[in-house]
Amino acid sequence: MLTIVNIEKLYKRDVGEWRIGRVETINTAYLFTLINPVGQRIQINLERNPIGVQYELWYWYSYQNNTPLPTAVPRRRMLDKDKLKTMDGLLEQIKQLVI
Repeated sequence: MLTIVNIEKLYKRDVGEWRIGRVETINTAYLFTLINPVGQRIQINLERNPIGVQYELWYWYSYQNNTPLPTAVPRRRMLDKDKLKTMDGLLEQIKQLVI
């Protein structure tokens, strides 16, 4: 299981045009709520249980009124653990996902 110490330090960090407005840890994932300047929100999920030797970073790609649409498809990145060793590394992976 993936454990990131001090994950809450990502709160209020910028990711491109988005800002991390919430960081939450649950048993199976880290959840990041990103907010853009016009108030749109998306939730990024970093799964804590590996698939093989990689971890899944994903979010629902189609939103309306800050809620995923029924036809939404996930956008995903599979990451090696070395890409998650630093906070800046994780921020860069989130940025690459939402661009």
